[in-house]
Amino acid sequence: MSEANEACATLFCSAEAQSDSDPRCAPSCKCGRYEFSEPDYNEQDAYALRSWRLLNPPKPLPSNPFDETPAQDDDSPAYCAAIPVDPSPTARTYRLKTFPTERAARAAGGQVTHRGRCGACSSFQDLATYIERRNLNRAGRRCGMRGMFGDKTQLSCLENLGFTEACAQIWSFNIENTRSKCMGTCAATAPTKHKLPDGSLNACLACDEVNSGPTFKAFAGRTRRRSGLSSGIARPCLDAQGKRAVFPVQHYYLTRSSR
Repeated sequence: MSEANEACATLFCSAEAQSDSDPRCAPSCKCGRYEFSEPDYNEQDAYALRSWRLLNPPKPLPSNPFDETPAQDDDSPAYCAAIPVDPSPTARTYRLKTFPTERAARAAGGQVTHRGRCGACSSFQDLATYIERRNLNRAGRRCGMRGMFGDKTQLSCLENLGFTEACAQIWSFNIENTRSKCMGTCAATAPTKHKLPDGSLNACLACDEVNSGPTFKAFAGRTRRRSGLSSGIARPCLDAQGKRAVFPVQHYYLTRSSR
Protein backbone atom coordinates (compact mmCIF):
# COMPACT_ATOMS: atom_id res chain seq x y z
CA MET A 1 0.00 0.00 0.00
CA SER A 2 1.36 3.45 -0.90
CA GLU A 3 2.36 6.04 1.70
CA ALA A 4 -0.51 8.22 0.48
CA ASN A 5 -3.03 5.48 1.24
CA GLU A 6 -1.49 4.76 4.63
CA ALA A 7 -2.35 8.36 5.53
CA CYS A 8 -5.87 8.09 4.09
CA ALA A 9 -8.66 7.60 6.62
CA THR A 10 -10.60 4.94 4.71
CA LEU A 11 -10.55 2.16 2.16
CA PHE A 12 -13.40 2.11 -0.34
CA CYS A 13 -15.88 -0.80 -0.13
CA SER A 14 -19.62 -1.43 -0.08
CA ALA A 15 -21.63 -1.02 3.11
CA GLU A 16 -22.40 -4.75 3.02
CA ALA A 17 -18.69 -5.57 3.17
CA GLN A 18 -17.79 -3.25 6.05
CA SER A 19 -18.17 -5.82 8.83
CA ASP A 20 -16.21 -8.49 6.93
CA SER A 21 -13.33 -6.38 5.70
CA ASP A 22 -10.69 -3.95 6.90
CA PRO A 23 -12.02 -1.78 9.77
CA ARG A 24 -11.22 1.31 7.69
CA CYS A 25 -13.47 0.04 4.90
CA ALA A 26 -16.50 2.22 4.04
CA PRO A 27 -18.48 3.35 0.97
CA SER A 28 -16.70 6.69 1.19
CA CYS A 29 -13.26 8.26 0.89
CA LYS A 30 -11.79 10.80 3.29
CA CYS A 31 -8.28 11.75 2.29
CA GLY A 32 -7.47 15.30 3.28
CA ARG A 33 -9.34 17.64 0.94
CA TYR A 34 -10.61 14.71 -1.09
CA GLU A 35 -13.91 13.48 0.32
CA PHE A 36 -16.53 11.42 -1.47
CA SER A 37 -19.52 9.43 -0.22
CA GLU A 38 -21.18 6.97 -2.56
CA PRO A 39 -24.94 7.57 -2.81
CA ASP A 40 -27.21 4.78 -1.59
CA TYR A 41 -28.43 3.62 -5.00
CA ASN A 42 -31.47 1.36 -5.17
CA GLU A 43 -33.54 -0.66 -7.66
CA GLN A 44 -35.40 2.45 -8.82
CA ASP A 45 -32.12 4.11 -9.75
CA ALA A 46 -31.07 1.05 -11.76
CA TYR A 47 -34.48 0.95 -13.44
CA ALA A 48 -34.20 4.63 -14.37
CA LEU A 49 -30.81 3.99 -15.96
CA ARG A 50 -32.14 1.07 -17.99
CA SER A 51 -34.96 3.24 -19.33
CA TRP A 52 -32.46 5.23 -21.41
CA ARG A 53 -31.54 4.13 -24.94
CA LEU A 54 -28.00 4.63 -26.23
CA LEU A 55 -27.90 5.87 -29.83
CA ASN A 56 -24.21 5.11 -30.44
CA PRO A 57 -23.57 1.78 -28.70
CA PRO A 58 -20.09 0.27 -29.00
CA LYS A 59 -19.66 -2.37 -31.67
CA PRO A 60 -18.95 -5.97 -30.63
CA LEU A 61 -15.25 -6.63 -30.22
CA PRO A 62 -13.88 -8.20 -33.43
CA SER A 63 -11.18 -10.19 -31.60
CA ASN A 64 -9.71 -10.88 -28.20
CA PRO A 65 -7.70 -7.76 -27.22
CA PHE A 66 -5.69 -9.80 -24.71
CA ASP A 67 -4.13 -11.68 -27.63
CA GLU A 68 -2.52 -8.43 -28.77
CA THR A 69 0.22 -6.35 -27.13
CA PRO A 70 -0.79 -5.84 -23.48
CA ALA A 71 -2.22 -2.40 -22.82
CA GLN A 72 -0.46 -0.06 -20.43
CA ASP A 73 -2.22 2.03 -17.81
CA ASP A 74 -3.19 5.28 -19.53
CA ASP A 75 -2.95 8.25 -17.16
CA SER A 76 -3.90 10.84 -19.78
CA PRO A 77 -7.00 12.79 -18.72
CA ALA A 78 -10.23 11.62 -20.31
CA TYR A 79 -13.86 11.60 -19.22
CA CYS A 80 -16.81 9.70 -20.66
CA ALA A 81 -19.96 11.81 -20.68
CA ALA A 82 -23.59 11.11 -21.47
CA ILE A 83 -25.22 13.71 -23.71
CA PRO A 84 -29.04 13.62 -23.76
CA VAL A 85 -30.57 13.72 -27.24
CA ASP A 86 -34.24 13.45 -26.35
CA PRO A 87 -34.80 13.30 -22.58
CA SER A 88 -38.60 13.18 -22.88
CA PRO A 89 -40.25 10.27 -21.01
CA THR A 90 -41.34 8.63 -24.27
CA ALA A 91 -37.86 8.70 -25.84
CA ARG A 92 -35.05 9.03 -23.28
CA THR A 93 -32.20 8.77 -25.77
CA TYR A 94 -28.56 9.73 -25.27
CA ARG A 95 -25.09 9.48 -26.76
CA LEU A 96 -21.73 8.82 -25.16
CA LYS A 97 -18.65 10.88 -25.97
CA THR A 98 -15.12 11.13 -24.59
CA PHE A 99 -13.89 14.56 -23.50
CA PRO A 100 -10.45 15.76 -22.35
CA THR A 101 -11.85 17.57 -19.30
CA GLU A 102 -14.98 17.61 -17.16
CA ARG A 103 -15.48 21.25 -18.08
CA ALA A 104 -15.49 20.41 -21.80
CA ALA A 105 -18.09 17.72 -21.16
CA ARG A 106 -20.36 20.13 -19.30
CA ALA A 107 -19.91 22.81 -21.99
CA ALA A 108 -21.18 20.31 -24.58
CA GLY A 109 -24.28 19.60 -22.49
CA GLY A 110 -22.93 16.31 -21.18
CA GLN A 111 -22.81 14.76 -17.74
CA VAL A 112 -19.70 12.76 -16.89
CA THR A 113 -20.54 9.13 -16.14
CA HIS A 114 -17.03 7.84 -15.46
CA ARG A 115 -13.37 8.79 -15.65
CA GLY A 116 -11.49 7.42 -18.67
CA ARG A 117 -12.43 7.03 -22.30
CA CYS A 118 -15.84 5.64 -23.24
CA GLY A 119 -15.68 1.92 -23.95
CA ALA A 120 -17.53 -1.38 -24.09
CA CYS A 121 -19.05 -1.04 -20.59
CA SER A 122 -19.85 2.69 -20.56
CA SER A 123 -23.59 2.42 -21.26
CA PHE A 124 -26.25 3.11 -18.64
CA GLN A 125 -27.36 -0.53 -18.95
CA ASP A 126 -23.93 -1.71 -17.86
CA LEU A 127 -23.86 0.95 -15.14
CA ALA A 128 -27.18 -0.41 -13.85
CA THR A 129 -25.66 -3.90 -13.72
CA TYR A 130 -22.73 -2.61 -11.67
CA ILE A 131 -25.17 -0.95 -9.27
CA GLU A 132 -27.41 -4.02 -8.96
CA ARG A 133 -24.57 -6.52 -8.47
CA ARG A 134 -22.13 -5.45 -5.80
CA ASN A 135 -20.13 -8.68 -5.95
CA LEU A 136 -19.37 -9.14 -9.64
CA ASN A 137 -16.15 -10.87 -8.66
CA ARG A 138 -18.17 -13.82 -7.35
CA ALA A 139 -20.63 -13.73 -10.26
CA GLY A 140 -17.73 -13.57 -12.70
CA ARG A 141 -16.17 -16.65 -11.13
CA ARG A 142 -19.44 -18.55 -11.60
CA CYS A 143 -19.54 -17.56 -15.26
CA GLY A 144 -15.89 -18.52 -15.54
CA MET A 145 -16.74 -22.01 -14.28
CA ARG A 146 -19.38 -22.26 -16.99
CA GLY A 147 -16.69 -21.26 -19.46
CA MET A 148 -15.25 -24.73 -19.02
CA PHE A 149 -18.18 -25.84 -21.21
CA GLY A 150 -17.36 -23.33 -23.95
CA ASP A 151 -16.91 -19.63 -24.62
CA LYS A 152 -20.55 -19.15 -25.70
CA THR A 153 -21.80 -20.55 -22.39
CA GLN A 154 -19.55 -18.15 -20.49
CA LEU A 155 -20.62 -15.18 -22.63
CA SER A 156 -24.32 -16.03 -22.20
CA CYS A 157 -23.82 -16.21 -18.45
CA LEU A 158 -22.34 -12.71 -18.41
CA GLU A 159 -25.10 -11.31 -20.62
CA ASN A 160 -27.65 -12.86 -18.24
CA LEU A 161 -26.12 -10.80 -15.45
CA GLY A 162 -27.37 -7.74 -17.35
CA PHE A 163 -24.33 -6.70 -19.38
CA THR A 164 -24.59 -5.50 -22.98
CA GLU A 165 -22.99 -7.67 -25.64
CA ALA A 166 -19.76 -5.67 -25.92
CA CYS A 167 -19.33 -5.41 -22.15
CA ALA A 168 -20.00 -9.13 -21.69
CA GLN A 169 -17.33 -9.78 -24.32
CA ILE A 170 -14.58 -7.84 -22.58
CA TRP A 171 -15.53 -9.46 -19.27
CA SER A 172 -15.37 -12.88 -20.93
CA PHE A 173 -11.99 -12.17 -22.52
CA ASN A 174 -10.75 -10.89 -19.14
CA ILE A 175 -11.84 -14.13 -17.45
CA GLU A 176 -10.09 -16.21 -20.12
CA ASN A 177 -6.87 -14.22 -19.78
CA THR A 178 -6.88 -14.44 -15.98
CA ARG A 179 -7.60 -18.16 -16.19
CA SER A 180 -4.61 -18.57 -18.48
CA LYS A 181 -2.20 -16.37 -16.52
CA CYS A 182 -3.35 -16.89 -12.93
CA MET A 183 -5.03 -20.31 -12.62
CA GLY A 184 -2.37 -21.81 -10.36
CA THR A 185 -2.21 -18.71 -8.19
CA CYS A 186 -5.99 -18.44 -7.85
CA ALA A 187 -6.43 -22.15 -7.12
CA ALA A 188 -4.23 -21.71 -4.07
CA THR A 189 -6.03 -18.57 -2.84
CA ALA A 190 -9.06 -18.64 -0.52
CA PRO A 191 -11.85 -17.03 -2.63
CA THR A 192 -13.43 -15.12 0.28
CA LYS A 193 -10.27 -13.45 1.62
CA HIS A 194 -9.76 -10.56 -0.77
CA LYS A 195 -7.05 -8.77 1.17
CA LEU A 196 -3.93 -9.62 3.13
CA PRO A 197 -3.35 -8.32 6.69
CA ASP A 198 -1.29 -5.41 5.33
CA GLY A 199 -4.25 -4.29 3.20
CA SER A 200 -2.88 -5.45 -0.15
CA LEU A 201 -4.88 -7.64 -2.55
CA ASN A 202 -4.61 -11.40 -2.25
CA ALA A 203 -2.37 -13.17 -4.76
CA CYS A 204 -5.23 -14.10 -7.12
CA LEU A 205 -6.70 -10.59 -7.35
CA ALA A 206 -3.22 -9.08 -7.63
CA CYS A 207 -2.41 -11.44 -10.52
CA ASP A 208 -5.64 -10.46 -12.29
CA GLU A 209 -4.99 -6.76 -11.75
CA VAL A 210 -1.46 -6.94 -13.16
CA ASN A 211 -2.12 -9.28 -16.10
CA SER A 212 -5.67 -8.32 -17.09
CA GLY A 213 -6.42 -4.94 -15.49
CA PRO A 214 -4.79 -2.52 -17.97
CA THR A 215 -6.31 -4.15 -21.08
CA PHE A 216 -9.71 -4.48 -19.41
CA LYS A 217 -9.77 -0.79 -18.46
CA ALA A 218 -8.59 0.27 -21.92
CA PHE A 219 -11.45 -1.54 -23.66
CA ALA A 220 -14.22 -1.54 -21.03
CA GLY A 221 -13.96 2.15 -20.19
CA ARG A 222 -16.16 1.88 -17.13
CA THR A 223 -14.91 0.22 -13.97
CA ARG A 224 -16.33 0.45 -10.47
CA ARG A 225 -13.84 2.89 -9.03
CA ARG A 226 -13.80 4.97 -12.22
CA SER A 227 -17.58 5.24 -11.70
CA GLY A 228 -17.51 5.98 -7.96
CA LEU A 229 -19.02 2.57 -7.16
CA SER A 230 -17.92 0.37 -4.29
CA SER A 231 -17.76 -3.42 -4.17
CA GLY A 232 -17.19 -6.19 -1.66
CA ILE A 233 -13.43 -5.78 -2.12
CA ALA A 234 -11.85 -3.00 -0.07
CA ARG A 235 -9.76 -0.85 -2.40
CA PRO A 236 -7.52 2.18 -1.81
CA CYS A 237 -9.06 5.61 -2.30
CA LEU A 238 -5.78 6.90 -3.76
CA ASP A 239 -3.40 5.40 -6.27
CA ALA A 240 0.34 4.93 -5.77
CA GLN A 241 0.95 8.55 -6.86
CA GLY A 242 -1.55 9.88 -4.33
CA LYS A 243 -4.15 10.72 -6.98
CA ARG A 244 -7.85 9.88 -6.65
CA ALA A 245 -8.45 6.22 -7.52
CA VAL A 246 -12.19 6.56 -6.85
CA PHE A 247 -13.79 9.09 -9.17
CA PRO A 248 -16.43 11.19 -7.34
CA VAL A 249 -19.52 10.97 -9.52
CA GLN A 250 -23.24 10.56 -8.81
CA HIS A 251 -25.42 8.69 -11.26
CA TYR A 252 -28.62 10.69 -11.43
CA TYR A 253 -29.36 11.71 -15.01
CA LEU A 254 -32.20 14.19 -15.50
CA THR A 255 -34.41 12.10 -13.23
CA ARG A 256 -33.24 13.15 -9.82
CA SER A 257 -31.10 15.94 -8.45
CA SER A 258 -27.52 15.18 -7.49
CA ARG A 259 -27.08 15.16 -3.76
